[in-house]
Amino acid sequence: MMGCKSNSLTCLQGGKPALPLAATTDSTATLNKLALATGGTEKSWYRCIFPFGIVSLVIGIAATCITFIINGPQMDIAKAVSVATLMFGVGLLVAAYICWRAKRERQRQRQREEPLPLEQGAL
Repeated sequence: MMGCKSNSLTCLQGGKPALPLAATTDSTATLNKLALATGGTEKSWYRCIFPFGIVSLVIGIAATCITFIINGPQMDIAKAVSVATLMFGVGLLVAAYICWRAKRERQRQRQREEPLPLEQGAL
């Protein structure tokens, strides 16, 4: 580090060139790898937010009941936080319901568009 006057990474590595940056990957290949790794659950995130909505709703109801029963000057912030948690839980549940309905409607639409097979094999 005798000739370095800056704190660049090359100078800190003793004059050796830095490792080459990773090449950018194709976004579709990355999404396919993600779908393979997660089992396709990235397309059904509403199934994930539903339990969090239930938990937030229960915590919000309990906290709101407690904070509104206990009156005091220090409880104003706690009341706001408990009501916000309650609203967040309701919002998550509404978002999950809307996404579920939209997916169900798309599935019904696809079933209507697909022609029924004329001959079905016997089991």
